[in-house]
Amino acid sequence: MTHTSPTHIRAFARYFQFNNARTLSTDAPSELRVLNAGVYQAYIDPTRRYDNQLLIQAECSVSQLAAALELYANGPAPEISVAPAADSVTLENWMSDNGFQREFDHQFLQLRSRDYHSSDYHPVLRVERWTSERADDFLALLKTSGLQCSDEIWQAKRHLYCSDAFRCFVAYQGDTPCAWATTYLDDDVATLANAFTQEAARGNGCQTALLHARIRDAIEHGATLLLTDVMPDSISARNCLSVVRL
Repeated sequence: MTHTSPTHIRAFARYFQFNNARTLSTDAPSELRVLNAGVYQAYIDPTRRYDNQLLIQAECSVSQLAAALELYANGPAPEISVAPAADSVTLENWMSDNGFQREFDHQFLQLRSRDYHSSDYHPVLRVERWTSERADDFLALLKTSGLQCSDEIWQAKRHLYCSDAFRCFVAYQGDTPCAWATTYLDDDVATLANAFTQEAARGNGCQTALLHARIRDAIEHGATLLLTDVMPDSISARNCLSVVRL
């Protein structure tokens, strides 16, 4: 499923803007611009290398594609995401001519709260939601995955982590935190993301426990629609598809 409905597009845009603000790679003021041209949505920010994305939702002409690419003329080239409905020989040729290569696929999934049956899962691992008083601990946990962040940037962004909107969940092996994942709660839409398990703890059900904990928490706090994206045929995809049947 791709983000083609107005609800999906709006939810993705708001989550993108939040991520643009919370990034720990820079404390430079954001220059993010968002343009919805109908057939595509453009996210442009010359201050953030990875926040330049072009989401193509429907078939475009060469002139439309050229106009979209021109939006990035003064900054980093965009990552381009293509919905199945937008795929065409014209697009393939245009991307090749402009030096773009297809690297990976994403699968977008959704779950309506009414379709989740909490009795279907019985937790076998302890999962906690860490709130603002544990934000520093959450950063320390993130750093075990290789994240780097200066003290100055963290102090500027700390308030955006482990908050009521950006909800951070941690799974334990015994008394040791070993995996984490997040929920971005925006009115009645929840976006589930940022799942990571330390290598020594993999294969023990951490992400399944985190998935159900986040779903239950989001529904409890008013979410009626839950969104996520996964790599097709990955462990994450199988975990999510055990809950989300499309």
